[in-house]
Amino acid sequence: MPSRGGRISSLSYQGVELLSGPEAHPDNWGTTYWPSPQNLWGWPPVAAIDSEPFAVKGEAPLVLRGQPARLGETEVVLEKRFVPLEGESGFEIAYELHNVGKATLEVAGWQISRVLPGGLTFFPTGDAELTPIAPHGALHLEKFGELSVFDHQKFEQGTSLKVHADGRGGYLAHLARPQGSRPLLFVKAFPDLAPSEQAPGEGEVEIFANLDGAYVEIEVQGKYETIPPGESSKFTVRWIVSSLPDSLLRAATATACKQLAASLRERAMGAKLRLG
Repeated sequence: MPSRGGRISSLSYQGVELLSGPEAHPDNWGTTYWPSPQNLWGWPPVAAIDSEPFAVKGEAPLVLRGQPARLGETEVVLEKRFVPLEGESGFEIAYELHNVGKATLEVAGWQISRVLPGGLTFFPTGDAELTPIAPHGALHLEKFGELSVFDHQKFEQGTSLKVHADGRGGYLAHLARPQGSRPLLFVKAFPDLAPSEQAPGEGEVEIFANLDGAYVEIEVQGKYETIPPGESSKFTVRWIVSSLPDSLLRAATATACKQLAASLRERAMGAKLRLG
């Protein structure tokens, strides 16, 4: 949606919507980009990056460009590129943050997707979980073998909860369990990072549950880098969606879906881009 920060406003597969819309929250909906760490800008998000109109710079592939925005001691311009994956139900989202100011910037890319509640969000457990930034409480992840799992149905409303974590294997998966429809697995695939490559106080995977239970944010971050004036930083995430095969329908759990999630990640990362 170019008119609203170049956000992704919908992710629909087999007639099932996966992302929450403005009916869940007037500002926090769909998929957006923020610079990391959050202490670069605090709150609310930088409007020119998150919510103000982006210009359409190309259509095959779709390229959107935002307006200059103040970030730290410099100015930046964000570009987004969206390209389908050849032969897959997915696409690549590439972000390029240009430092158009006069000061050096240290930053990581950060993709935030708000999904409808009721599912399971999981990832392979990494080396660390970090204390969330106040006023959020700590979101506690269940451990099942090598997986860290957040079951949305166990969330108790009243306090927003968040977890920042290191992952393993380069993916964050979300198992949607819509009423009356076959469960869907949505996987975000990205290059796995060592803890030392992640932004200070953040994590390569993050999960946020809003206090009213209306949506859950599933978030991934890229490498923390130094951008001199006149240069840019790139951050790329590939999405892929699949319905669960019959063999998994009776045990639609994170553990049962682990192999499928890892397989989808490999398919997404190995797919060619459908340009033009």
